[in-house]
Amino acid sequence: MADGTRVETTPEIMTEFTEIEMRCVPCNASWSAPVVRRVNVATHPDARLGILLKTMHRTACPLCKKPREIETIFDYYDPERKLVVQVRPAWEIRAGGGEDWYWARYEDLVLKYATYDVRVDVVFGFDEMIEKYLGGQEAVAAARREWEARRQTSVGDASVEGVEGPGTEEVRKV
Repeated sequence: MADGTRVETTPEIMTEFTEIEMRCVPCNASWSAPVVRRVNVATHPDARLGILLKTMHRTACPLCKKPREIETIFDYYDPERKLVVQVRPAWEIRAGGGEDWYWARYEDLVLKYATYDVRVDVVFGFDEMIEKYLGGQEAVAAARREWEARRQTSVGDASVEGVEGPGTEEVRKV
C-alpha cells in the first residue's frame, strides 16, 4: 500500500487429495483408493455433485468388483458462501465418545480455520450435508438431471458411461 501499511493475505483453502488403503473382506484383495481430505468447490465443482449423488468416496474391489463406501472425514469449502463444513461419517454421531469429545473436535476445526474469514460447521454424513447446506432433495434431483445430461452428451466416454455420478477420480480431474 502507498502509506506503508502492510496487508496480509491468507492463502486460499486448496483442495487436497490423498489415498487410503482398502481391503476387501470377501476376497482379501487390497488396493489404494483416492479420497479428498479438503475440497474447494470453486476449483473442484464436481465434488458438490458427487456429494449430492452420493458417489464421492466410493470404490470397488479390483478383484471381485464389490462396491464399497469409503467413510473418511473431509472438509468441504465453499468460498462463495465463506463456509467450511467438516463431513464426518454418519455412524460416528451414534458411536458415542461423549459430548466433550465432539466439542474438542469442533474446537480443533475452528482453530484450524481461525485465520480465514469463514463459518465453520460439522455434519455427520452426506444426508445431513445435503439437507443442511446443499439444497435438499431439490438439489439432488437437479444433480441427477445434470449428470444424466452429461452422460447423454458423452456417449462413448467410458469415464461417465454407466457411472452414477462423479467419484473422487472425476472430482480430481480439473
